[in-house]
Amino acid sequence: MSFFSADLTGKDSTQDASRPNLGGTILVVDDELPNRLYLKKLLSLYGCEVLQAPDGPTALELVHTQRPDLVLADVVMPDMDGFELCGAIKELATISDIPVIMVTAKGHIDDLKRGFDLGAMDYIRKPFDARELVLRVGNALALKRSQEALARWKRRMSHELELAGTIQQSMFSDTPYFCSAFEVRIKYLASMDVGGDAYDVIALPDGRCCVYLADVSGHGVAPAMISSMLKATATELICSLYERGPAHICNELHVRLCSALNNPSYYATLFMALYEPEKNRWVCMNCGHPNPIMVCNGEPVAFPEGGGGIPVGMQLGPPRPYEEADQTILECSANLQILLYTDGLSEARHFETGEECGDEALQRFFVGVASDPTAVEKPNVLLDLIGKENYAIGSDDCTAMVIRMTNPAQILQEEYIMIDMDAVSESCEQMERLVMEHVDEDVAARVRLVAMEHAMNVVEHSGLDADNAIWSQLLIDEHSCRLIFSDGGREWNISSASATEFDADEYAEGGRGLAITNIAADSVERYRRDSKNVVSYLFRGQSD
Repeated sequence: MSFFSADLTGKDSTQDASRPNLGGTILVVDDELPNRLYLKKLLSLYGCEVLQAPDGPTALELVHTQRPDLVLADVVMPDMDGFELCGAIKELATISDIPVIMVTAKGHIDDLKRGFDLGAMDYIRKPFDARELVLRVGNALALKRSQEALARWKRRMSHELELAGTIQQSMFSDTPYFCSAFEVRIKYLASMDVGGDAYDVIALPDGRCCVYLADVSGHGVAPAMISSMLKATATELICSLYERGPAHICNELHVRLCSALNNPSYYATLFMALYEPEKNRWVCMNCGHPNPIMVCNGEPVAFPEGGGGIPVGMQLGPPRPYEEADQTILECSANLQILLYTDGLSEARHFETGEECGDEALQRFFVGVASDPTAVEKPNVLLDLIGKENYAIGSDDCTAMVIRMTNPAQILQEEYIMIDMDAVSESCEQMERLVMEHVDEDVAARVRLVAMEHAMNVVEHSGLDADNAIWSQLLIDEHSCRLIFSDGGREWNISSASATEFDADEYAEGGRGLAITNIAADSVERYRRDSKNVVSYLFRGQSD
């Protein structure tokens, strides 16, 4: 039985130059051949390629193999009806994007609802008008093409954002920073491929160092570009103006951002601190950013009150809004740990209650992390802890920077070892003697073995001459012993250096595959930072 109200004779069957070319491949599913032939002839006139299936199973096979742009399915068919066919198509992810139009003589609303519930995008009632069918098919094909174009655009944008995020991440190194007075560790977690946080640790002449952490307003591509520009500008200003202090640097940064952005919607909160080694203190400037959280000997310490100003780049107030009086002086003490963070941590919401983490809970978490002697990568441990406490870390950009001041009483030895075998041997013997005064012989022997192997490899294979030296620092506390080396020689092959199997080839090129050190030390960290190789070895006693 046929269910159409017009045929293709006379005027309807003539070639019409104004007839639209719908294009696309359409699968017509109907158990009656006359209906299939009619629809094929009709749709072919509009530039469609038409496939035919007499039943549901055959249609399902064609959907898999031919991937038509549209399925036009009769509802009433034996074995597998149109509803079942539609449901089978929509259940499979590989073909679920193919639209289905139901052709039905059933006009009851429940039947129509069933089709839509199964995923059909439209329906045509029998007997149908040829013009209506063509219009509905044309709309379905146009919608599918639009969706495919949108999907392609999303894939392209996702790829470009991923690439942009990779480039941006290369600008913001989370490599730890080690020096005589402190170490800095950073963890950055972007809510998207690109993020609006900016940070850096910049070594300066005479042992000074500048750290900063910024958070650009908003989310998306624009804040990410601003954060990259802020980083480049801040680096330039810090390196050239550090002697004039953080307030002066922030004024210049504010002027440049205001000029470049000229948009009140975009600005950045910023915390900057300049370390002065001769006074063992940080000179800080807070531009609308959360104050640091500080812990010393397991107890929270209040950050000095006063100082601060508006965010950099905010279009209000005087052109240079910061005064030297706005700076805050932070006097350092042994075992002081300082957490700089962006508000993605404190504003993380609890999955169950919806409440923000808040500064008090964040301080409590940091006290626990700071007091844990086994937590080496403290920013990582802190973010993991916040997540374990059921807060939605990652819904906003999150950066945690932990500055851990070195306790001078824990420094057993700190020196520059000359690039000379005798100097290396003498220094390593001294290390062993010093360690033995505090811990068992096993740890002392391992410290000497690692120190000798490491330093001798630098002497023999780094390319440094006798005018250079290896910086070393040996520290000890009640839980562990740590040995840090830094040299300006050729870059390590990190993967080879991390090997734990002895292979002659590891030593053939550069001699820097230090398998012995990886076995003798309980933990090894290797980095390349500021054109230097930095390695930290951790040793624990048997009881630890």
